[in-house]
Amino acid sequence: MPFHRISQWTGGFFEDTSLTKIGFEVHLGHAGEPCPGLTDEWCDTDDEGDQFTDGPWIPLVNDPRMTMVVDTSGLHSMMIRFCQCAGALSPDMQLFETGLFPASFTSPKTAFTFAVLDDFLLDNLECGTSAMNYYMSDVDFLHCIAHNSRKDRYRELMRVGRQWRQVKQLKWHGFGHEKRKPKAGELALFCPACPQPGVNLSMSDRNGSDPAWLYSRSLVMDGNFKAKHLHPTNPTDEVALTDGLGFMVSDARYKMHLSQVQDIVQRSDCNNHQAVNQANASHHRLEATGIGGCACARHGCFVPHSMVDFQKGERQMNMDYALCQALGYNTDGIDRALTFYDINCQYNKHLSKRIEDSPYLDLPWGMEIIPGIGLWHVHGHQDKCYVQYASNFITGATRIDGEIMETLWAPLNIISPSARGMSTPHRKECLDFQMNDCNFMKMIRISKFLCRKFKEATAKDDTLVKWEAEATAAEDDRLHNPSSMDIYEVQLAKAPTRKQQELHLLNRQAQWPAGEIHQGAATWLACGMTLEEVQVALLIDVNKLGKRPTNNQKLAIARHRDRLQGQLDEFVRVAPTFLGNEFNSCDHLDGMTVMLDTTELDSVGSSSEAPDQSDDEDQCDISVEFNPETVVIPLPSNIGIKRCAEWGVSDLVLQEISLREGQANDALHAVRVNLADKAVLFRTTVQSAKSQARSTRAWARVHSVDRVLNLNTQIYAKCRKQLINLGADDLLMKYRLLEKADLKATTVVADTNARGQRNSTLAWFWSIDVEGDSTSNDWMNEFYRVHWLRTLALQNRWEEELLLVGREMTWTVAFFMHKSQQWVRRMQEADAKDIIGHRCYAARQAQMYLRLSQHAEDSFERTKGVAEVAE
Repeated sequence: MPFHRISQWTGGFFEDTSLTKIGFEVHLGHAGEPCPGLTDEWCDTDDEGDQFTDGPWIPLVNDPRMTMVVDTSGLHSMMIRFCQCAGALSPDMQLFETGLFPASFTSPKTAFTFAVLDDFLLDNLECGTSAMNYYMSDVDFLHCIAHNSRKDRYRELMRVGRQWRQVKQLKWHGFGHEKRKPKAGELALFCPACPQPGVNLSMSDRNGSDPAWLYSRSLVMDGNFKAKHLHPTNPTDEVALTDGLGFMVSDARYKMHLSQVQDIVQRSDCNNHQAVNQANASHHRLEATGIGGCACARHGCFVPHSMVDFQKGERQMNMDYALCQALGYNTDGIDRALTFYDINCQYNKHLSKRIEDSPYLDLPWGMEIIPGIGLWHVHGHQDKCYVQYASNFITGATRIDGEIMETLWAPLNIISPSARGMSTPHRKECLDFQMNDCNFMKMIRISKFLCRKFKEATAKDDTLVKWEAEATAAEDDRLHNPSSMDIYEVQLAKAPTRKQQELHLLNRQAQWPAGEIHQGAATWLACGMTLEEVQVALLIDVNKLGKRPTNNQKLAIARHRDRLQGQLDEFVRVAPTFLGNEFNSCDHLDGMTVMLDTTELDSVGSSSEAPDQSDDEDQCDISVEFNPETVVIPLPSNIGIKRCAEWGVSDLVLQEISLREGQANDALHAVRVNLADKAVLFRTTVQSAKSQARSTRAWARVHSVDRVLNLNTQIYAKCRKQLINLGADDLLMKYRLLEKADLKATTVVADTNARGQRNSTLAWFWSIDVEGDSTSNDWMNEFYRVHWLRTLALQNRWEEELLLVGREMTWTVAFFMHKSQQWVRRMQEADAKDIIGHRCYAARQAQMYLRLSQHAEDSFERTKGVAEVAE
């Protein structure tokens, strides 16, 4: 424990001291024993050395016999004796063998323990801790700075930290075993599940029946404007250790590309995309305004040697270079690439010409680039961009949103503030290290990720499972029972309207025994339901009046009430004919009133997108002597099924239930037609209105449709409430509550590229087929056509997803086996040369990748087995 901190009793308290003060020495080269050739001769120095005193411990930084060692426990001024035998290693190599990293290689007087360097890199990686903050976190470091700022080891920590980071990367990627210089991107990990010829697949072994899109490279492109960088103070003193070997591109060639191409400013002819329209925003104090590059679109792994700095925002010349570098990484034999970029509708227009014009841009021979736009960004584009670039409509895109790179910037932004003022090479090395760690974490979690995607792709609804079982049973029984194939015929008739239900009841009256049904009751009940609908419409009109209605408005309401009252009087006069004399003595309806929920009126079916209205929506207070819109109509649903049974009119309950079913179908049909009309108005008038006057007229048309939609929504709500009163539980399972979200025009075709539309399906009431849906409104045909095509595309993407995930599982196992075999080969070479340390490390790495492959294979087999059992 050479770095153990001890305390000395002063007679009053324990005071920090050091092992050096009690004669502790570290001897190198002879297993801790002094070197036989050791002498006490020391190099002369002009500095005045610190003396061993009895006072508080101060690091002996000027004593020529001392070596300053920086450990996780703090600073240690130690007596380190080097081996001086003939043929002994140089002092710096002796320190390396002891687990100490020298700050210089000629005459080392400062060294860092491997433990403190690992701790610093981990702190910087996970917490974004800068070298200064890490250094200042120790009391000893602060003590040194307080006594003499020239004698702290902050600069040495920054320099050695960079060297340690480089050594770790060389070691991890096998360049401690291979005596060659790494090439571009070779100090970086890439995705194990993406197809990489020569790594996890052989293009010569491709199955001829595989679709062409299966062997594609899927990329997502994006920029990050938080990774800024200030102009360096002394650019001529900068030294690059891993230039172009990781994820950031090589500096020299990239700058030559930028100097050769012309920056053509292009205004977007789609919507106002920040990356296009603000690409040339100048930041004079910044060397880099951010970074941009590519990652695999399905798994979120950064592509090696494809990250670039921005000089004046996210310009096309920057992203062109990043894209070409990404498409050239391990793609030999791959002839198809799918790229997602939030401005691809603009960026992709002249991409091929820009590549041809630059001598530093080239694509793999014969590679086809298919552009797409992420589904989170496509909502800000024109409608044509959605259908042309959304992944749902691209063959081979599978189930992908194209936005995964947004999630990758978050961990990278941890170190962005501390990297802002670093030297240019140092900043790139930190970014490389962070991105490599991100890819490593993706790599070790890829098995769980693919298993989850496989389960999602194979998941089936219980209803779908039932239908598939029926189809299988019918096909098996076809020879013995041909009628079993009747399942392929439509089992349900079209949902009946209220008029059809009334006609059906009237036609059946002649078949019912006398006394079991009241003749003509169906028409009387239908009239009562019509009066209910009139009440709903009048209540809506009254609720929509402002506080100060005009005389014309008051007169219209009064006339409406007068007509309704006359109709109610006639209905009640005839009621005893069907309800019997008991109705005349019944007064339980007198204290009841019909009310509407004004909150629901304002919310359901309204246009949230509409401009603010100046009308006051408060309840109107009109003094009247009667309110026929609140009178409870004597229908079985209001009287109650128990009282109807006592009066002997239970058949009226059944007839009203039948009519209510038709009324619900009529209301839902009207809701569908109004939603489709409203959606088309949005697309064809509101969104395309250029002037204020046209916009106002367009919104007036939308409000007109809204009023009708609101009326039918309230009629349906009233109908459903009455079905509850009638105890029609079976019908209530079919006719569910209408949710506010189901009644937005954006859920139809008004904004097909809005967020959340990627997996959207129709609300439940669209599947209730009422006669007239397809013939009464041309927009309904268009609506069903669009949704059918979108559903077909969604099904195709899911089928592609299942096929591709299965293949990605195979590629992942092959990737880990490839890595394991690489390390096995290095282990054998080290064993042949009798280099024990190299052999042991290679064996450990080979075992790690072998276990990853075994774990992946076991997880995949288990997941597939569960899916097969479920099927």
